[in-house]
Amino acid sequence: MNAIRDKYAIVGVGESKRSKNSGTTPLHLALQASRAALADAGLEAKDIDCFMSYSEHDSCSPHQVATYLGVRPQYVKEIMGGGSSTELLIADAIGLIETGQAKTVLIYRSMNGRSGVRMGGGGWSSDLLQSAFEGGSFIIPYGAASPSQWFGLFATRHMKMNGLTQEHLGHVCTSFYEHAQRNPNAFFYGKPLTMEDYLQTAHLSSPFTKHDFCLESDEANAIIVTSAERAKDCKSTPAIIMGMAARQSVSHAHYWKNVDEVASDYVAKPLYEAAGVTPADINVASIYDCFSWVVLRQLEAYGLAPKGEVGDFVAAGNLKMGGKLPTNTAGGMLSEGYTHGMNNVLEIVRQVRGEYEGTDRQVKNHEIGICTGWAGPDLAGAMIIRK
Repeated sequence: MNAIRDKYAIVGVGESKRSKNSGTTPLHLALQASRAALADAGLEAKDIDCFMSYSEHDSCSPHQVATYLGVRPQYVKEIMGGGSSTELLIADAIGLIETGQAKTVLIYRSMNGRSGVRMGGGGWSSDLLQSAFEGGSFIIPYGAASPSQWFGLFATRHMKMNGLTQEHLGHVCTSFYEHAQRNPNAFFYGKPLTMEDYLQTAHLSSPFTKHDFCLESDEANAIIVTSAERAKDCKSTPAIIMGMAARQSVSHAHYWKNVDEVASDYVAKPLYEAAGVTPADINVASIYDCFSWVVLRQLEAYGLAPKGEVGDFVAAGNLKMGGKLPTNTAGGMLSEGYTHGMNNVLEIVRQVRGEYEGTDRQVKNHEIGICTGWAGPDLAGAMIIRK
């Protein structure tokens, strides 16, 4: 992937209104986000020749979005997928542009994730869950029937093996809640979280409290990708893509076979090689945060915190503004909103651009940013961008 270094860019980002009950359709939300991304880039709908999205049986089709924007696209694509799908589709967009099949690509995620099909409950049958991942039928009948329970098993072992505590999870949560207080569009804006309050909160699924869970929300996000050359004609400051590792897997399809590995372990090396940088060069991060522990495990996997010392790293305040690695600075999926990771990509683009200059929301050093995706312990991808 180093052949694509600095050749492609994200030129537009946008989102719909975020709520717990949108009162409208995923199509309407997708159109709001797409129009916002087009306005950000200074483009018209006719400039987009490729539309792509990802969903979990909860969205609208790219062809619908194109139609209602008044466009007949040259290419449409929809995949079934959650976490890490943003990075995967950005890589696909680059491939399409590289081979001449598209020039400018709009990628979106749209869902009524709270009032409609909820990942955390409702809309998912046990039969569907058992087929959601390899080996599901072996654990779900015994009570492990939700992502919090699956990830909790991985988290408990990793925490035990590495001396991590509940308080270390709390440092992730309190850091991201603190970021949300600077973001009026975050669900937990005006609702700070202290460590005392965190530690007094009961477990929902050990080791996770309600604060360790991502939010369910009704919203849409959109991203526009094009070549760095075409980006020069856009209104926005482009976020240049330095390198990607679109999606890696663990060593065995039945990923319970080795609970000590996660796919992110395999992503780091090709990612940094493609971008031509090291972990020490990263200034700001968006780390996929469906659960607090997932952040700790990825910080370790990507070499952003020393292996075996990630607890000390977050306890020292390094995820906060002024820390070594300000992370999920809009609040992340723990306290801003949840579109299976795309909202984190929007924020890293805005940070790298310096879009918040003059406010307390802008990271001081923001030249290079990393954004990670996590579909589960089994699948992951990541991207490194710069101004």
